[in-house]
Amino acid sequence: MSTSRPTVSVVVPCYRYGQYLDQCIASILGQEGVEVRVLIIDDASPDDSFETAQRLADSDPRVQARRHETNRGHIATYNEGLLEWAEGNTAF
Repeated sequence: MSTSRPTVSVVVPCYRYGQYLDQCIASILGQEGVEVRVLIIDDASPDDSFETAQRLADSDPRVQARRHETNRGHIATYNEGLLEWAEGNTAF
């Protein structure tokens, strides 16, 4: 039986949800039993969402932040995170 913890990648698409990022990321990082890494993708929010995302990334090496210069929509944003960035493994 393996004693290593499974790796989980979490993609957090964000458009005008900066006010929720602190609580969202704290919840993700607080998960027990897994090695977690987080990518916040701001989809060109007109508010301070990216600044919040960047602050969170600066405060924890498990968190990364990206910003789209123009809004690409939620499907393209999900695909960017899931198909281009996410990785993980399964432990049994």
